[in-house]
Amino acid sequence: MAGTFNEEALKEIEAQLSCPQGENGIEMGKEMNKTNISMTLNTIEQLGLSEQDSLLEIGPGNAGHLAKIMEVAADISYQGLDISDTMIAEAHRINASLMASHKINFTKYDGQKIPFAKETLDKVMTVNTLYFWKNPTEFLQEIARVMKPQGLLIITFAKKEFMQKLPFIGEKFSLYDEQAIVELVGTSTLNITQIIDKEEEVESSDGEKIKRTYFIVKIRK
Repeated sequence: MAGTFNEEALKEIEAQLSCPQGENGIEMGKEMNKTNISMTLNTIEQLGLSEQDSLLEIGPGNAGHLAKIMEVAADISYQGLDISDTMIAEAHRINASLMASHKINFTKYDGQKIPFAKETLDKVMTVNTLYFWKNPTEFLQEIARVMKPQGLLIITFAKKEFMQKLPFIGEKFSLYDEQAIVELVGTSTLNITQIIDKEEEVESSDGEKIKRTYFIVKIRK
């Protein structure tokens, strides 16, 4: 698998995964939505969404999965935060019809400060963004700030042992195992209520079938 790309190409993949930009970023957004969709759908299922919930998604990419969220609970208030101008534009384009009939908003932010008031969100989800958090302890507490009492946060991410085998994993990624996520959440005012261990078969960039292992971590305020 590593031999498929040269070093320069691998660095470009890593950069685009961390913050998709331009035409290559648009294509990366499509690929991420495709490869992450099962992780995303399983995360949505664990949210237990109810009508009139306020939901924040951190790093939705092009939000090609948003229709699936609205199928679960059409009357929720959805906020998507992303660091990429390209992904914000794509999310608006792909979800234009949904945005016309639902309470949906996409906002660019700096990846550190969440632009919402204290205790305004029922639920927060994020899939495959944990690796890129600049200051994980501070950012987790920022998430806690905007969550309502008894609010639910779900962090979904691929296991360190799986990620280490991927050729494009470099210095932009911080990898986590179960102990690391427990220690991170332990620095905050939040509490882990469940860690769900998942495994699935996915197709790599060169068409190879591989086993992806990941965690869905349910966290309460």
